[in-house]
Amino acid sequence: MGISIPLVEKEFVAGFRQQKEWAGLIASAFFFGKVGSGLFIMSVFLPSRLGMLVGLLIVLVGKGGAHFLYLGRPWRFWRGMARPQSSWIARGIWAMGLMMVAGFAALSLPVGSSLYMPLTIFAVICAFVVAVYDGFLLTSSPAIPIWNTALMPVMCMFYSFLGGTTMVLFMTHMGFMELSEKFTAILPNLELGLLVANLLIVILFLIGSINTGSAGRESFDLLVKGPYAVPFFSLAIGVGLVFTLLMSIYAGPHASAGTVALITVADLIGHYFIFFLLLKVGVFKPVLGFLKI
Repeated sequence: MGISIPLVEKEFVAGFRQQKEWAGLIASAFFFGKVGSGLFIMSVFLPSRLGMLVGLLIVLVGKGGAHFLYLGRPWRFWRGMARPQSSWIARGIWAMGLMMVAGFAALSLPVGSSLYMPLTIFAVICAFVVAVYDGFLLTSSPAIPIWNTALMPVMCMFYSFLGGTTMVLFMTHMGFMELSEKFTAILPNLELGLLVANLLIVILFLIGSINTGSAGRESFDLLVKGPYAVPFFSLAIGVGLVFTLLMSIYAGPHASAGTVALITVADLIGHYFIFFLLLKVGVFKPVLGFLKI
């Protein structure tokens, strides 16, 4: 029979401890970074300069603002840029900064300019790093087993593409962007495919978390059985993936603007809560073992 280890707080006893440092503001930074970078990448390929601009602003104001609020003192931000060769935080900050510089520089040039394409390609590469580096950051935390999985960067990438696709469809139906007939036919199907893919990735992630040791199993129990089960199944899964998928199938490629707005809100709710809850259920491996005499 296995030993039951309690979930403890600050007292110096053996047991699991939930991480308390990363919650709402870091989840917001993850959210804005993935949605903004996804929108920017999608807009480059459409192409849509307005979509590129909105994507840049979402990353700059949303992700950058959340990070500044979390740090409390703006000058700490520059400390995070140190050691990009070994720190995913530093790599993410550099990627976000270079994405801003290259992206805004490209938008300041005419499309036919000789520098427009190189700057845009470089900005897309940086945007991709911004989209996935949160996943690599979490994966590099072996003390919290539920985060320490190769699926985390994959999940970040697919959620970024889903958020970007959803935002493109929303801006198109609201009249802010125009798509060619080719993309008008492709994007709704891409949205459906990404929703199915994200649902499968989340299922695989949950299955894998069961086999990540006792601390990973504790995180799994908190997420699917404990205090976070209701928002996880209702908001992250129910609203963000299942409802969005069913509404997308029902509405089809000729959905009304109101339906697309509803789908967008549902997708963004799920996008935020999936990462907010994964942060909240992060449980450290117990440092102390039980003494056997």
